[in-house]
Amino acid sequence: MDVMMTGIWGAVLALFAATATADDVTVDLAQMAHGDGTMHTEHMVDQVTDPMATAASGMFRFDPSLVRLEPGEAIVFLNSTGEHTVHSIPALWGADMPEVAISNAPRVEVPFQTPGVYGLRCRRHRQYGMVMLVVVGDGGGVTDIEPALSNLRARPAEKAAFRGIWKDYQAGL
Repeated sequence: MDVMMTGIWGAVLALFAATATADDVTVDLAQMAHGDGTMHTEHMVDQVTDPMATAASGMFRFDPSLVRLEPGEAIVFLNSTGEHTVHSIPALWGADMPEVAISNAPRVEVPFQTPGVYGLRCRRHRQYGMVMLVVVGDGGGVTDIEPALSNLRARPAEKAAFRGIWKDYQAGL
């Protein structure tokens, strides 16, 4: 029976492939099904070590370093292995949001329910500017991160990286 079903599905796929045009098929691998059949968008963030970078500030980074989400969406962090980690930053973190502390995990999903601006960093490489911002919804009314940065205990490169990401966000990049 399995062989017959495989043959039938193969014939259906072959017929579809023979008659389909590029306009007929759209595949969005970022759309994933929940267990209840509803769809959600999956935002992937990789932790990169680029030995070809010309400076340490480019060698260690989150990719992308700015993620925009709608409330209820999640980020999937990849490659929190070796020395890479993902940690929430209290000065840039909502009080109602559970802290994030990821290490030695190849794939972890973190949901964001509440509009706001959230900061994360790699504890090992933050001194090189390995930080990222997550803006959920309208940002929860946050229009400036400078007050949070003034309270952040961090090296200048880390604060500068946050300022650069925020500037990109304000520019719509």
